[in-house]
Amino acid sequence: MLYTGAKVILKVLLCISLSLASNQLIASDYSPPGLYDVDTITLDNGIDVIFKQRQTAHTFSMRVWVGIGTQDFPCKSQEIPHFLEHLLFTGTTKHSEVELEHLVADHGGYWNAATGVEETTYQIDIYSRYAEFAIDMLHEIITDSTITAENVEISRDIIHRESGGEPSAIRRWFRDRGVGVNATIKAVRQLVPDTNLVCESLVTATDISRDQIIDTFEKFYVPGNMAVIIVGDFDRDEVLQQLRRTFGKMPVKPVPERLITGIEESLSFDPVTGTLSPLISDDANIGIMYRLPGYWSEDHYPMMVLEEYLHYRISEVIRMERGLAYAPDTWSYRTDRFGLFGVYADVNIDDIDDALFLINREMRMLTEHYLSEESLERSKLKILLRSVRGYESNSEFAGYYSAQYVLFRKNRTFENVEQKIEAVTLEDIERVVKKYLSKDKAVTIFETPTLTLTQLYVLLSVLFLAAILFVMYVYIKLHVRFKKSKTNN
Repeated sequence: MLYTGAKVILKVLLCISLSLASNQLIASDYSPPGLYDVDTITLDNGIDVIFKQRQTAHTFSMRVWVGIGTQDFPCKSQEIPHFLEHLLFTGTTKHSEVELEHLVADHGGYWNAATGVEETTYQIDIYSRYAEFAIDMLHEIITDSTITAENVEISRDIIHRESGGEPSAIRRWFRDRGVGVNATIKAVRQLVPDTNLVCESLVTATDISRDQIIDTFEKFYVPGNMAVIIVGDFDRDEVLQQLRRTFGKMPVKPVPERLITGIEESLSFDPVTGTLSPLISDDANIGIMYRLPGYWSEDHYPMMVLEEYLHYRISEVIRMERGLAYAPDTWSYRTDRFGLFGVYADVNIDDIDDALFLINREMRMLTEHYLSEESLERSKLKILLRSVRGYESNSEFAGYYSAQYVLFRKNRTFENVEQKIEAVTLEDIERVVKKYLSKDKAVTIFETPTLTLTQLYVLLSVLFLAAILFVMYVYIKLHVRFKKSKTNN
């Protein structure tokens, strides 16, 4: 009997150990294979190079990261880095803009660039046989662009069109006085003052000069403020030699001191509404916003799990159970220095109070009861399973490295996000909820229209009726005066 019982216990222990081993195996498989395993080198002039060889597809993806973004400039000149990014594609001493576009297209390639808050990234994706061509193209536009006065004006018009047209003097005058500013912008100003993330005035390219653009290029486009990222099917030694012949020949210059600094404490947590924004609508957007730490903080990962939980929970209680909104959701935004987190719902004006009550109820329950173990693990698993299919192509790998390069620059490694998510505990959730999501740290946002469509129609009807009555009154007065004049005669 003892022998049989021992065998049963042994079988149970074996099953448990196999189960644990299976779980560990699955956990290790959440990270996209090889994503965090990269080869790095720094060229003699200071440019970081990140290599990731992947033979899964015959493609070559290249990114050039430059440490310059809108936050490096005061509001009146925040369009400079974006303006400069456009201009680098407008022609070099060797090729016109049209010729550059045809060259890339003729090789089956795709290229583009993007300017963010803290960085500017140039990209090219192409057949791996043309890796040398791709490197030459990005090197050419970054080191040999002419930036002519004519191209400055053409690009200025394009940038205006990209943002919906050049704002008129009247529109700028109203914006300078706070008219047309929505509640979300006001909430950001309260939570993260002095960041230039949102500006009092409209940010435009109208007053930016060619000299400012060239000065910015000379200051920021220097080797110590740049990185090159290469992913795909390529010969490492050949690519490295070409990088040394091209980007490696850029002269060493001082690395710019960036404007990005610490930020002040939040100004207030008072509720906010827009000022004549939106002007006319039958719908409203309501929600709450919180301030978070930047992406350097270890609290970043518990907040990712909380956002995942609330994404489904808010939709469940506001849309699925009550039908109050079409797309209630959560959102987050993070930079080096700070983050923002919000919960919102698009609702009919009559449903504002009900929807806001539900949002506040869910946040209050979160601060009182936090999460159950089941909700925690379920939310983590959703994130992890998405990660499995998150990065597959060479272009996606390159995009990930460029987006995370600012973290790599500090730590000299890419952080394993999946391991960090798996490690989040209920204690972590409790900590971040207490630190960041209490009611006294929330700004309530009311994006409500100045006039509903019904009110507009009533107003127009009243004005139309008033106009008719006024015309009738004038007609009668003139008619009476005419009759009196005729009688007197």
